[in-house]
Amino acid sequence: MNPLSWSLLSTSIISSTLLVTSSAHWLMIWTCLEINTLSMIPMISKPNHPRATEAATKYFLTQTLASMTIMMSATATALNSSQWAVYQTNNLMMLTTLALMMKIAAAPFHFWLPEVTQGSSTMTTLTILTWQKLAPLTILLTLSNHTNHSLLMTSASMSVIVGGAGGLNQTQLRKLMAFSSIAHTGWILATMTIAPAISTATFIIYTMTTTPIFIILHTMTTTTIKDLSSMWMSGPQLTTALSITLLSLSGLPPLTGFMPKWLILNKMISMNLTIEATLMAIMSLLGLYIYMRLTYIITMTTTPNTTAISTKWRPPNKTSPLLTPTLITLTTITLPLCPNI
Repeated sequence: MNPLSWSLLSTSIISSTLLVTSSAHWLMIWTCLEINTLSMIPMISKPNHPRATEAATKYFLTQTLASMTIMMSATATALNSSQWAVYQTNNLMMLTTLALMMKIAAAPFHFWLPEVTQGSSTMTTLTILTWQKLAPLTILLTLSNHTNHSLLMTSASMSVIVGGAGGLNQTQLRKLMAFSSIAHTGWILATMTIAPAISTATFIIYTMTTTPIFIILHTMTTTTIKDLSSMWMSGPQLTTALSITLLSLSGLPPLTGFMPKWLILNKMISMNLTIEATLMAIMSLLGLYIYMRLTYIITMTTTPNTTAISTKWRPPNKTSPLLTPTLITLTTITLPLCPNI
């Protein structure tokens, strides 16, 4: 892509998201969401492949439908109250919540995310799974006092189940990480109304953990589970780091990924949501199995070969930016900070 075009699209994506997070006017929010969507279309379709074009089309249709629903709800509110303020409640608040859930791919509106991520490049997928969820989640946090708690809890439970079950039969890493994102979205929504601060911390930790995983996959040009078994031949350091980060993403103590699940389950039980907390904890075992399988393939398997060739160690050729080791360190040893949150 032309560097000027890439910089223009990147600036549009970043600025539109930041404007959404700082705006309290529905018309401004809708405009920035549309700019954000239109800026992502060329990024998704950049590979110039039919699958990329299909992914861009699905992303555009889904996001546009959600934005239209948000605009319809905001317009109905303005007709009744003559105000465009975000804090103005209305009878269509549930419709707005459903539209925002579609934007972040929460179940049962998750159907578009795996297909879009499979047709996108690795770094574009990272943007869709992390940065693109920031604006809708910010709106949900703003409306947390007016949102239907039962609706969010139902979506959270369904997202955890769909995210765990959907990733079991996946061989493509981008699709697998998409289902992982759906499951983590469920954990974020679980405490959206009862403890927004915990939901914010969960999203930050998820982003902090997912980013180095995708950077490593991009550096090693790895796209399928089969490719994981040969990663150690080119970059043993990155392979070890990927294994640790995947275990953190699964939520195993004493790694940082255990912190948000611990806080969420503790808060849900204190709010007498024991059944929902138990269901989410049990269903998260499906995701744990997926991450453990990936870690096993990375660390304990080798690719089939018929010749006695020497191992090609090439660490200098497979380096990563300073951001990767920094985030990996944070996703490993930040759990002791949990009492301070």
